[in-house]
Amino acid sequence: MKPYLPKVGDIAIGTVVSVYTSYAILLFDEGWTGLLHISEVSTQFIRSFTAYITIGSIYNVKVIAVDEETGSVRVSLKQMTPSERKKAFRHKPIEPADIDFSPLAEALPEWIKEENSPKEDQA
Repeated sequence: MKPYLPKVGDIAIGTVVSVYTSYAILLFDEGWTGLLHISEVSTQFIRSFTAYITIGSIYNVKVIAVDEETGSVRVSLKQMTPSERKKAFRHKPIEPADIDFSPLAEALPEWIKEENSPKEDQA
């Protein structure tokens, strides 16, 4: 079963989970992530992207590109019209404290052990 991916033109609300010099990663309730590039934030010059976009911030965005092969999604703030901004809504905000990778960290040693153990068909 393929993971859910939005369509170009969809409006969604995403929470910023990572910020870099010229782009940010947003997480969406449906489980997909989107890349917001500095060029898609504003028509005006942005001196400091990391000061403008911060972790935990929630933004209405428009999906501008979807690569179904890789599952990568690009989103935009500046391409949204005022009426499109009103269409997006959130049931429950994602808090930075809700983002937890500890289950993956706990499972990783077992996954490594399983991967390194001899397979029955290799014996």
